[in-house]
Amino acid sequence: MRKLLTLCIFSIFLSFSSCNQEDTSPILVSTEDLLFVGGDKVRISGRLLTNREVLATDHGFLFSTEPSFSGAQTLSLGEKNGPGRFIGESAGFKIGQTYFAKAFAEVNGQRIEGDVVELKTLTPFVNNFSPRYASAGSQMVIEGRNFPEGTKVFFGTQEAQVIQNLFESRLTLRIPAASGQVVVPVRIVIQDQEIILPQPFEYQAGKFTKITEFPGGSRIYDNTFFYNSSGFHVGLGRLRLADPYPLFQRYDPAGNTWAEVSFPGAPRRFAFSSPTYLGGGALETSRDVFQFDRSFWKIQGSTFERLPDLPFNTREAMAVDWKGKLYLFGGRDGAGSVVREYNPTTGNWTLKRNAPFDMSGTTATFSFGDRVFVLSSSGAIWEYLPQEDEWRRDSTYPGSTGEGYPFAQVIGNKAYMGLYRRTQEIWELNLETGIWKSKNQIIGLPQSINMGSFVFGEAIYILRAAEESVNGALPMELYKFEPDAI
Repeated sequence: MRKLLTLCIFSIFLSFSSCNQEDTSPILVSTEDLLFVGGDKVRISGRLLTNREVLATDHGFLFSTEPSFSGAQTLSLGEKNGPGRFIGESAGFKIGQTYFAKAFAEVNGQRIEGDVVELKTLTPFVNNFSPRYASAGSQMVIEGRNFPEGTKVFFGTQEAQVIQNLFESRLTLRIPAASGQVVVPVRIVIQDQEIILPQPFEYQAGKFTKITEFPGGSRIYDNTFFYNSSGFHVGLGRLRLADPYPLFQRYDPAGNTWAEVSFPGAPRRFAFSSPTYLGGGALETSRDVFQFDRSFWKIQGSTFERLPDLPFNTREAMAVDWKGKLYLFGGRDGAGSVVREYNPTTGNWTLKRNAPFDMSGTTATFSFGDRVFVLSSSGAIWEYLPQEDEWRRDSTYPGSTGEGYPFAQVIGNKAYMGLYRRTQEIWELNLETGIWKSKNQIIGLPQSINMGSFVFGEAIYILRAAEESVNGALPMELYKFEPDAI
């Protein structure tokens, strides 16, 4: 409409001037269209109108926050030879601010100005951002509109690197290092305004610290372990490429000390153990030929009381204490799906419902509430309900399952599991919501396997050993894992 009105007025002038000399034709300037208005940028068009040759020594646009154009900002486009349309783009405007604009031209030392248009720069707006949980160094994308150049993003107090600002509507940035907080607000700072995203960002957490090494620089394999009020006990099994290891080493996490604990039974490999019971296992007399040990022991701190022998052979079974009873899950030698219950009141062993999959040392177990969970070598998570004697499929481990032999521990309502052989991943499973979160990867030699773990306070301690095929003086190492630390 503005352009049409200007052209009509100019046509009247032309009609009038056609009766006069050509050099008296009027020269007009029109402020035409707002082609683009962003947060800090404006693109606008104007037109120099006349029916004769004209040379403008300068032309462009004026912008001001005042209709009087006091303190106006000038966008100079330089010399213009001849009438016609011109377009200018200017930046540096304040977001959400009302401005007045008009075109101008300098002809024969006289400034000719067009009519005034009013505009308002836009305010930024956020539609979405992703991811909301990631590690430092990962990329995040924030989608919205009106993100001018110079937009800054902060994670708490840490400024992120803005990698790309696409069409002022899509910010790609690199997540900065954490400043010590796991959950932080994300702030977008644009000029003197700040937008705080509605949901905070959560850093992928998990801090590993090497605490100590296994005494004597030894590496043992096919061992057993348990944790009780006396400490973390690791032993039996065999030394690397050598003889059986006939005793235990006890670690005190409060004092960070080791102590030797004798075992009154015979040496063995592949024994089962829980905080309360230990038994079974075998010695390999020749390749794949085993001499089974049926002795069964009650653990009291760091002492062992012998109970009646097991009525069955067992090798590499998983043991779980549950409400005063002992449950054995799986094992080798055809017992992969077998579940047994031991009642200490009667001293009887009872066969329970078979599991729908095989279990052994390649799996991991943990209990929560009225359920026992089994993390299989394939990553399938099953839950067993002892009272109902029922199996149910629960979830699937989202990480790499490598070559089996994971670990699993519980702190509060969250289970931490992973570290399959040939992997370094740990994942957190909220046992009430079913939500998975990846944790930071473990440090140390990648070719390591789990030899035992326990919970002390709000941390998990994991004993790791280099695989037996790895040469060198590489003692077993004990790591402290703090799931929510950075």
